[in-house]
Amino acid sequence: MTAITTVAGVQDTESGTAAEHVIDMAPDIAMLDPDTSQFMTILQRLPSKVATQVKVNWLEDQLFPNYSSLANSAASGDTSLVVATGEGAYFRAGDIVFVESSGEKVLVSSISTDTLTVSRALGGTAAATAQTGVGLLIVGNASRQGADTGTLKATVRVLQYNYSQIFRMPWGFTGTEAEVELYGADDPERETAKKTIEHKRQLELAVWLGARSFSSASNSSLGTMGGVKEFLSTNVFTAFGAVSLTGIDAKLEQIYQHGSLNKVAFVGPIAARGLSNAFATNWVRARPDDNVYGAKVNAFLNGNYGASLPIITKRDWGNYGSAGYGLKGAMFVLDLDLLARRPMRNRDTRVLPNRQGNGQDQVVFDILTEQSFQLQQEKAHGAIFGITG
Repeated sequence: MTAITTVAGVQDTESGTAAEHVIDMAPDIAMLDPDTSQFMTILQRLPSKVATQVKVNWLEDQLFPNYSSLANSAASGDTSLVVATGEGAYFRAGDIVFVESSGEKVLVSSISTDTLTVSRALGGTAAATAQTGVGLLIVGNASRQGADTGTLKATVRVLQYNYSQIFRMPWGFTGTEAEVELYGADDPERETAKKTIEHKRQLELAVWLGARSFSSASNSSLGTMGGVKEFLSTNVFTAFGAVSLTGIDAKLEQIYQHGSLNKVAFVGPIAARGLSNAFATNWVRARPDDNVYGAKVNAFLNGNYGASLPIITKRDWGNYGSAGYGLKGAMFVLDLDLLARRPMRNRDTRVLPNRQGNGQDQVVFDILTEQSFQLQQEKAHGAIFGITG
């Protein structure tokens, strides 16, 4: 016979059996971090084109170049000008070239690889010495009366490409765990919401830093998607240091030189702090409803070419702070008119239920996305790394 337990006097919360107490449990589970994958939000709202192959291709072109520079200095009497390697192809006989250091104009009579034969002091400006690196601007081509068409030249379109990558985020429970009653949402529902954010974060990091590659293997080929950093080469600035007005302005001027003015900047916390301090008079705090394709804008930076540059602070980048290419002190400036997400046909993001084996007492889910990424005209974008504040 079980012994009877008695209590003398007034009973308090500890007098009875703990199992009979209803636990006071808040219905909501607090998450440490919210969804901060703003770039993916923007890409999902920009115009996109489905991919129909594991390799996606696009063509790029540009206007014929009209600017070069001297590879060697030239005295006032020299009739041969050597231009930067490979840029002799920019010139034709009859070109009138403006020498930036002196204002002198010269007339090109012939070209041999990267050496121009010219007539000096065309027009009203005298011939003058020009140093290495001086800019040469082609201001037009002059044809003689009755002449033939002249030298035919055009730019060649450039093929660019990327590969599709299969992103997966699986999770699961035993059959029992999926059915027991829990505080908050049931495990499958709660974990689905969390895994959706984790999957989106994975997609975004790959769009920033992914590597472009493809490994062919029968029945198990592997494609990986190149991200923004993989494509950028012209406007990439490293070890920037402390933000200064002239320093950042010079980089933005270069980035804004090409493409559209529809650009947006994504910055890590340290970069944001440096920008807001240095550009106090040009840093305009965004209104609560200011956004770019659904992503919240934190501020606008007014300056280059009359453009207002939206700033989106990537708070989650504060977790990635190593030197070199760490994101905490990074700033990416991207031309939204030249970006596109390329989801594989019928393989865009979706939750796949019932992925468990036939004989398993489990409930297994999988989020799957197969996509590629298209960044056109890398000179229209830029990245600054190593901003220290």
